[in-house]
Amino acid sequence: MQLEKESKQSFLYQLPLQKTWVLWLALALACFLLFGDAYAFDNPMALQSTIQTEMNLNNVQFNMLYSIYSAPNIILPFFGGILIDKIGVRVSILIFSTILILGQTIVVIGGYTFSYGTMLAGRCIFGIGSESLNAAQAAIMSQWFQGGQVSLALGLCLSIPKLGSALNSVVSPQIQANHGELGFTFLVGLFIVIFSWGCGLVLIYLDKKNEELMIIWRELNPEEGNPEHKEAKPSAQEMSLQIRKSESTESDRSVSLLEEEDDDDEDEEKEEGGAHEAKEEIKLSDLKHLDGSYWILSCIIMLSEALFVPFLDNGNAFFQVKFGFSQQSAGVLLTIPYVFAACVTPFVGIYSDKIRQRSLLIVLTTVIFIITHLCLLLIYCDTACGVSALPLLSLGICYSFYSAILIPSIPLVVKSQMIGTAFGLLGVMQNTALALFPLITGSLYNSHLINEEGQVDPFQGYVYQSYFFVGVSCFNFVIAISLYVFDKNGSKKLSRLKGKSK
Repeated sequence: MQLEKESKQSFLYQLPLQKTWVLWLALALACFLLFGDAYAFDNPMALQSTIQTEMNLNNVQFNMLYSIYSAPNIILPFFGGILIDKIGVRVSILIFSTILILGQTIVVIGGYTFSYGTMLAGRCIFGIGSESLNAAQAAIMSQWFQGGQVSLALGLCLSIPKLGSALNSVVSPQIQANHGELGFTFLVGLFIVIFSWGCGLVLIYLDKKNEELMIIWRELNPEEGNPEHKEAKPSAQEMSLQIRKSESTESDRSVSLLEEEDDDDEDEEKEEGGAHEAKEEIKLSDLKHLDGSYWILSCIIMLSEALFVPFLDNGNAFFQVKFGFSQQSAGVLLTIPYVFAACVTPFVGIYSDKIRQRSLLIVLTTVIFIITHLCLLLIYCDTACGVSALPLLSLGICYSFYSAILIPSIPLVVKSQMIGTAFGLLGVMQNTALALFPLITGSLYNSHLINEEGQVDPFQGYVYQSYFFVGVSCFNFVIAISLYVFDKNGSKKLSRLKGKSK
């Protein structure tokens, strides 16, 4: 008995991994888990000119490589959360990262055989694994991080993997120029996806070990592991909400705090218990509980992502035609928004929960989008010029705001038990936009490719694409203004947020 007691006592000093420096190692592994995903996703963008030339594709056919990626994920959020709940987040990471390998392998085969159909099939499979892996990554990180660190963690999980897209923009055109083999360039992407798969295995091991230590820690420290005990303290006057994209049956830790100033809101949260877990699944019966703030904010998020991703899908060819860059130099230039967003997002994430007027920052984000696409429309250079980098810098700012402010705002406008449904529906809206926008922009390009003299004029095609993006940016601004007015005159959930210092 004495030996058993001493053994238990020793565990008092063996903290769960999430309470040590390993927390940041897990965050790094989670970011690298999607690094290969981001690299392989943007493989076609970096090689647009080569793919269209060697496979004789027009812009609509090329953009279909991106639309087919998003198409199955219009349906998947209805079932993705349920699957993650059934098999567990760790098994989900293993399965979905393996699906990425399968999808990219098929793309490699299509690249070697110049088979457009094979590449489409590979991109479709890749998309199924990618979107589900994103949900699993968010789920496991929301279990590791708690309180005010959640915005920072989720912001980094969104922005850091984009460095994979930046690496692809630089490396893929160089590999293609040196080897001249499309399949080999895609093969490099496959190796990076396998590297991310390995990072996932290490993360799975750490999460399993952390769970074991957390169980022992809670048994020996009931006052630390019992959220109800904490809520009973006199100083705990405000309730906490979870900020989770999906539920894992392996853990019930809270992951975010939303502090309400309103007594009615406090009473409402107390009735809910303050410790609900949410699944990223959609229950149609729950949609009536989502108020106007959610729907308006979701539209802004959907259009913001559509103003970023589909533009960069054609970014390499755009900068070749509009600003006179080569495929390799355009690839280097297109790293700017990814790298800049990765650098800025941590700072935005740290302070975002401390800013009261979050709705104003959302309006500011839409204004920056307007300025960015206006610059891309109006700036013109006969030869490669440095001024073309300016709109890419502002595009990076937009993405950092998107990652650290727009996405984390969703749990602030819905009840805790509705977070899974809210994120699931948002995923449907985002993937619908990402499936349609590439086809729309490709059709605009093709329909204006021939100028009035009957000559092929790619420059004119991209000008009309820019008109479209400017119009969507202005429409997004109008929606953001309506959100500000709606929130100011209503619940003020986005205006009364108070950060919790750690």
